[in-house]
Amino acid sequence: MKETFIVDDNGLDKLSQLLKEPRQNTRHDIWLWLYLDDYENANLDPATCNGSTMRDTIARFLKRNTNIRETINSKKDRFLVPDDSLKWIDGEERQYQWLLRRIEDITDLRMPRELVHLTGRNHLIATLDLWDVDIAEKAVEIEGLRNRWLRHKAWDSNFEWFEDKKDGLKRCKCAWEWLEKHHVSIFKSQLPISNYKELLMYFDEAELGRHELKAIIQTIKKRWNRKQFDERAADKKQVNVMLSKTAIELLDTLAKKHELKRAQVLELLITTESEVGVYLTAR
Repeated sequence: MKETFIVDDNGLDKLSQLLKEPRQNTRHDIWLWLYLDDYENANLDPATCNGSTMRDTIARFLKRNTNIRETINSKKDRFLVPDDSLKWIDGEERQYQWLLRRIEDITDLRMPRELVHLTGRNHLIATLDLWDVDIAEKAVEIEGLRNRWLRHKAWDSNFEWFEDKKDGLKRCKCAWEWLEKHHVSIFKSQLPISNYKELLMYFDEAELGRHELKAIIQTIKKRWNRKQFDERAADKKQVNVMLSKTAIELLDTLAKKHELKRAQVLELLITTESEVGVYLTAR
């Protein structure tokens, strides 16, 4: 039967009492759980990592292993960089996906799938915290990740056209239609792109060069313009008309004067004459 720990008169649970730490710190608790499980063969229940019973689970193990308890603070100094070094990690979905693979590559660590409660920002930071490397080197690598992320975010300016308030969603859908046909080899299991963030995340993973990226965006813009023209011309049909040079000059003069295209001038004249019937009736 599992032992139940009671909070003392000062409001401290058993783990706080054992470690003599009045303040609870979720980051430290997650690291301690992972450290005990990985390095001290604690064989803890995966469901308790970052769960509501995590601190009780840790306390039970430490109560039985007093020698380990005495070394925890020195281990913290060796594994954990200051909180300020990690403030830039916000855990937002796009950043999480971009950082996860890079952190796993640097640390060569993969969190077990069984740790279902260890998600988002906690997952990223826990992987860095558990990484057993010189603390100074760890701090440098984390700062390097931060700089890479900021440089990567600066590329978002290339995608401003897709963030248009009026047509942004339609433009992203247009991008997906082109990518699905011409770029399917990159991510065969990619879900359809329907918004700006999903478009950014697609290109985050594609890792294209600057010139290739700009060429693709330009191609998508051309596709969009062509689609817009086709939609506007859906009820129109091309007609070839022979006009005298004089008529063409007059047509161009009217178009310039009213800031219209030739076809717009002709359509307006024909529509007006059909409605009013002044000139052709007089003839």
